[in-house]
Amino acid sequence: MDTSNQTTTPTVLLIDDERMNRLIVGDYLRDSGYAVLEAESSSEGLRIFDNARPDIVITDLRMPGGDGNQVVTRLQNVAPDTPVIIISGTANLEEALCMLREGASDFITKPVREMDRIKHAIDAAMKKAHLHRENRLVKSALEDAIQQQTHELRDLNAKLKNALESTVNALGVIVAQKDPYTAGHNDRVARIAMTLGHSMGLSRDRIDTLRVAGNLHDIGKISVPGEILNKPGRLTQEEFERVKVHPETGFEILKDIPFHGPVAEIVLQHHERYDGTGYPRGLKRDEAMLEARILAVADIYEALTSDRPYRQALPHEQAMAHIIREAGKQICPLCACAFIAANKSGVLSAIARNEHIENIADHENTHP
Repeated sequence: MDTSNQTTTPTVLLIDDERMNRLIVGDYLRDSGYAVLEAESSSEGLRIFDNARPDIVITDLRMPGGDGNQVVTRLQNVAPDTPVIIISGTANLEEALCMLREGASDFITKPVREMDRIKHAIDAAMKKAHLHRENRLVKSALEDAIQQQTHELRDLNAKLKNALESTVNALGVIVAQKDPYTAGHNDRVARIAMTLGHSMGLSRDRIDTLRVAGNLHDIGKISVPGEILNKPGRLTQEEFERVKVHPETGFEILKDIPFHGPVAEIVLQHHERYDGTGYPRGLKRDEAMLEARILAVADIYEALTSDRPYRQALPHEQAMAHIIREAGKQICPLCACAFIAANKSGVLSAIARNEHIENIADHENTHP
């Protein structure tokens, strides 16, 4: 509906096959300040409506060449904001209610003894139509604003994700500079942990959290002297105590970074053991997060199958036997079962050999 008509002269389309009714109602409406268009049938009225687009339609119900319900139905489809008032002397209560359900704004019975009833019906219908139009405009504007904000949030999330990835990479570089062994270790631990997470049916987000935590689980080692990290022989008790601090140091470094998952807590717990012999808290069984228990298994396996300053790597089979032997002791049995299942594909031994294959337990497709 054209809003300009509401600030000038509202136009009423009057449809009635009886000339006398059009004359009486039309004169009243003109005297009341409305511009009036007249039609003697519903088909003629609809043609006039298409050309003139009046502000409101008043129609009889029973007319030759088409009833007033056709007007209501058609306008509901092409101009739902245009009010339609029915004036009829032949309709019963059921028909009147039906017209109102179909979309008519009001129903006035003939003969109209109080002409002001028509003006009141017009004013109420136009006010209601105006409110509907305003509500629709507000809703449309709100939807546009929400859509715009959604796009902006997506862009912001993408930028934050890129920033977090850059942070992860930068922290990894720091660790690699301190301990070159750790860089390759972290990557392999992350890949193993993701493979186990996939085998256990974890969600995409949890597997991605394992990726990040795996890449950062040894970040706390930047506080450990290099001569201890690269010592070729067995560590003294004092040196080992220095190393044991690295999960807590890692937690302090990571705790305020807004990762999408509990990366800092997983890093803190990755040296906990199922039987409570781990550190720093001595957590038992499921007191440690599942992701931390997964990461612990991945960390143990990767350490066993990698060369260390103080020993050579063990073969995959021996490392696998150790995992099975420690299930229910140091290693979570659920994670050990996932490890055995994942091992059947040969993926774990491939990672241990530092091989990159496209379908590593499908985990390459489990994070954005």
